[in-house]
Amino acid sequence: MKKSKLISLGIMILGLTFLSQPLHAVTKTLKEKYENVIPMSVHVNIMNNEAEPEYLNYVFIKSVDAPIRQDSSIYSKEIVRFPFNTKLKVLEKVESNKNEWYKVELKDKNGNRVEGYISAMLVTLRRFKFEEMNNKVHKLSQFLQSEAAKGKELVSINTYVPNPSNQNMSRIKDKYGVSADQNARASYNGETIFIPDRSLMSIESTSGNDVYVNTLSIAEKPLKVSKNAITRYPAVNANFRKAIVIDLENENQGIFQKNSEGQWELISYTLNKTGMESTLGFETPRGYFIVPVLKYEMGYRDEYNNAAGMAKYAIRFSGGGYIHGTPINFEENINRDFFLREKDGTLGTVEGTRKCIRNMESHIKFLFDWVTNGKVNRKSNEQRPDENVMVIVF
Repeated sequence: MKKSKLISLGIMILGLTFLSQPLHAVTKTLKEKYENVIPMSVHVNIMNNEAEPEYLNYVFIKSVDAPIRQDSSIYSKEIVRFPFNTKLKVLEKVESNKNEWYKVELKDKNGNRVEGYISAMLVTLRRFKFEEMNNKVHKLSQFLQSEAAKGKELVSINTYVPNPSNQNMSRIKDKYGVSADQNARASYNGETIFIPDRSLMSIESTSGNDVYVNTLSIAEKPLKVSKNAITRYPAVNANFRKAIVIDLENENQGIFQKNSEGQWELISYTLNKTGMESTLGFETPRGYFIVPVLKYEMGYRDEYNNAAGMAKYAIRFSGGGYIHGTPINFEENINRDFFLREKDGTLGTVEGTRKCIRNMESHIKFLFDWVTNGKVNRKSNEQRPDENVMVIVF
């Protein structure tokens, strides 16, 4: 059942009615307005909409529950109350009596649109930054083409060693908060900087066993790194056509593809869940990456090193970080659809994976087929991209 129907049902069950005007007028100042449309500057050619969210701009309730009021005041009449994690379409942010409120849109029992207000202290805002996503793709394209035009070789980092037992993980971090684990140790004027695995870069020069590289995501240039950390597989094409862009702050993503006329188009977008620091996990790394491999199924282990469950359609982008479908523990398989719905409902809210980027299964299946272009080896769990697919995380 769609969220809008659930909201309408919740209002109907409570037998609540909406009043057109608050009892007391409240003075408020408009701080921001939110448009529920994709900007005209972003070219759109949607190829998959199975996992499209209902709203492009929304707030989700982060308290146990929260009231929607007729106006932006705690003294205004309560219209309805919603539980934790409910997503509500947001229209505006206003300030009233030095407090911030969000104007949200609901539907009454007859399906009519009704507006109300919710305190900003009880919710978190999420929105799609399509223009910024689009700009990131163009920025990477320009960097690779510019470096290639100067005669510099394009490569990526390859330092990942699988560690399924999660043993001896290095938590040392550089000034950017990037950990040593799974990444390449580089230096700049004697300072250690860690370059995330599968980061894209160009080679500035070579000296013995050292390579001096330029990366788009790190300001210091060139960085000195061991030759052993460099890979030429997959071969980097400056004229790549496919990119997956992840917004960590808003827990969502946009998929871009260059058309036959050389124009980048948004072909899909959806909500996701990203990594957080934990006993077994890391934050999802920021940067510009290239996809080296995919898996039909990706197993994972618990804190006791026991096989715990499986996630479908895993696309590796950095270290042990994959974009994959909703993970299901083995004991959850007996009621798989229920647990899929429960877990998918948390997408687009807060981080919570071990490093990976979680998608709904319907969307990750689309991505898997898009990355492989249908060219797969049915006898193998591991697959290779049909062409360069870049992953941008910001």
